[in-house]
Amino acid sequence: MTNKHTLAVAIAAAFALPVLADDAPANTTESIEITGKRVAYSNNATDQNMANYSSAAMSVNDIIDMLPGITVGEGGAFGGDDWSTTISMRGFSLNLNEQQIGVTIDNVPNGGSSYGGGSKANRFIDGENLQAVEVSQGTADIASASLDALGGTLNYVSVMPKQEREVEASIIGGDHSARRYFVRYDTGEIAKDTYAYFSISDQANDRWIGSGSNGESTASHFEAKITSDLDWVNLTARFSYDDSEEDNYNGVSIAGFDNDPRWDGLTWAWTGNPDLDQNFAEAWSTLRENYLTYVKAEFVLADNISADFTPYHHYMEGRGDWLPPYQAQSFDADGNPVNKGGVSNTRYYYLDANGNQVLDTPDASGNTCGSSLSCYGGDESWTRVSSYRHTHYEKTRIGATANLTWDISFNSIRAGFWVENQDRDEHRDWHNVVNPEVYHHYDNNPYWVQYDRNYETDTFKYYLSDRMTFGDLVVTAGIQQYLVEITRKDELIGQQTGKLDSDSDVLPSLGAVYGINSEWEVFAGYSENFKPISDAILETDQDFKNLDGEEAKNYELGLRFYGTSLQASVVYYNSEFKNRITRLERDTDADEIDFLNELDGTFVNVGGIDSSGFEASLNWDISNTLSLYSSATLNDSEYNKTVSDYADGLKQTIVKGNKVAGAPEEMFVLSMNYSDDAYRAGLSAKYTGDYYGDFDNQDEIEAHTVMDLYLGYNKAIRGGYFNSIDLSLNVNNLLDEEYLAGGVENYYFIGAERTATATATVNF
Repeated sequence: MTNKHTLAVAIAAAFALPVLADDAPANTTESIEITGKRVAYSNNATDQNMANYSSAAMSVNDIIDMLPGITVGEGGAFGGDDWSTTISMRGFSLNLNEQQIGVTIDNVPNGGSSYGGGSKANRFIDGENLQAVEVSQGTADIASASLDALGGTLNYVSVMPKQEREVEASIIGGDHSARRYFVRYDTGEIAKDTYAYFSISDQANDRWIGSGSNGESTASHFEAKITSDLDWVNLTARFSYDDSEEDNYNGVSIAGFDNDPRWDGLTWAWTGNPDLDQNFAEAWSTLRENYLTYVKAEFVLADNISADFTPYHHYMEGRGDWLPPYQAQSFDADGNPVNKGGVSNTRYYYLDANGNQVLDTPDASGNTCGSSLSCYGGDESWTRVSSYRHTHYEKTRIGATANLTWDISFNSIRAGFWVENQDRDEHRDWHNVVNPEVYHHYDNNPYWVQYDRNYETDTFKYYLSDRMTFGDLVVTAGIQQYLVEITRKDELIGQQTGKLDSDSDVLPSLGAVYGINSEWEVFAGYSENFKPISDAILETDQDFKNLDGEEAKNYELGLRFYGTSLQASVVYYNSEFKNRITRLERDTDADEIDFLNELDGTFVNVGGIDSSGFEASLNWDISNTLSLYSSATLNDSEYNKTVSDYADGLKQTIVKGNKVAGAPEEMFVLSMNYSDDAYRAGLSAKYTGDYYGDFDNQDEIEAHTVMDLYLGYNKAIRGGYFNSIDLSLNVNNLLDEEYLAGGVENYYFIGAERTATATATVNF
């Protein structure tokens, strides 16, 4: 990586030279249009009406579900369970298996959205501090910093500090023992043109499925942001900290959902039988801590030249828990028992009367006894055992983005780079459950460390673009390239065990916007997106030299209307996704979780996806108090290659012409909103048509319509201690629809039942 580091440092030094600049522009907040910015690619943004449908107790990911082309699925009523969160956009997905949509926070990369070591946006920003979410469907802005942006990007924009000193405090209560406390202090002007805020929140709720010891989700969150307009630079700094503990939701099959659409198979009463208690909800847990800091410096180098430089730091640590109903003994190559690593392992369910392991070794026919005491010939003097399995995640990212804009004649030239070093550790250990008959209390010291690995990823991206204006026609052309290097080290043996480069070709983009008049414009665009091979590939022992990074070509043609009271857009898109990397799993017993599995199977390039369709949105201010919003999506996504005969024991999972799993073909949203000086109300409905959940197109997710309602009252108070008081009520899934809310193949999450929350907010 020496050459890449040298290039990155040289460019960074050029951007960071001392600046003799004109006065910097005043710090302003960009106006975000719900129907999209006037650029040559499809984009939309959320607004306050959309935010009103989600109480602050819900995840910030919920707010984008009303936009065209997007579906958000969550197993939890409040979106706090990272395990069960899925997002789909134009056939591209964020789920347990795939990360194909880029995510940024104030244009700072989130570091990936995977469950194992990633962090979705709700780890970085509270709903009260969210200004909007900018969504680029298909084509991301060329300066976007993400390794996942095959299908576009989601940029979560935090609010700016207020210019007046103010305290905002709120409390939320609701179904499923939900409670949330939030306080934000805006400092006002603390120095010349310098403003800041600090906020803290604490939240908890039970799982909506079950009762009693049915699991819960807790989160403590802190944010701080400061802006300062100096004579020579505009500075913005932000810090966020999040500590979350979530008991997960389990996926179900179609048959399981049909049998009971209100149960995910987890239990909430401890039985003392490890075979049953492996599904105890309180033992299915996700623990995560996230720290993210950035400092953005914006310069004006001349009347027609501006630049910005944003260094950032992100640290994440966490754990995922499961409760295997057995213990494992590992062996080295000579058959000696070991407590770290090993080349083979055997389960055991019992200790005999002398405390010796009773290994569950296969007989001549390959059969095992499992937990059957009589099969071993044991008696009541034997002791049943179980384990508490922890997978530990830790990640440190240090990086920077830099951009320069030079306006000359009819050109606006942009150039920039993104550089990042990511250091990720992952290890798994197994702990003895002290007494499985009582509870899953466990020994702190593990009896076996299954693996311990370090992954280091060095990323460098550069781009160059030119925006050329010819009267009412604006043409944009650009190039970008990713240079990525990944290494793996086995910490148990202290050696590097894998290395790969995943560099893209030079990726072109071209677009045009033509202003027909002051209200109408037509746009068209073409771009090539790239996702490098991820470090998850190195978790297997396969030969990955023949794998290529994933690529997507996006074509768009659209029309926008910007009227005084009506804004609308419609776009036709076509995307060609190739070199899709998929993990083909070896056949296993679907009725049993393979807790010993590290990553059984192999990664292959399986052709890709062809997607095309239409997206439309409309926002109409009917009067000063009444508005209507609607969006429509018609999407056709198909696999373009059949996958078979890759290796013995691998099952065929992809068939050319099959519909893409988890990608709805029809979605329609309609919402009506009322707002005056004191009262506000809204009612929305989202229809999602039938779609397939699996590669084989055997699992059909039935069509469903989910309705949401909000009511609110705001009272300004003059002359008293308080400035205002606000009361609101949210009811999500108003009609208590029973439906499946996304997931992965043969493993789908049940949509939450009707859930109500009430919020009281005071400002003083």
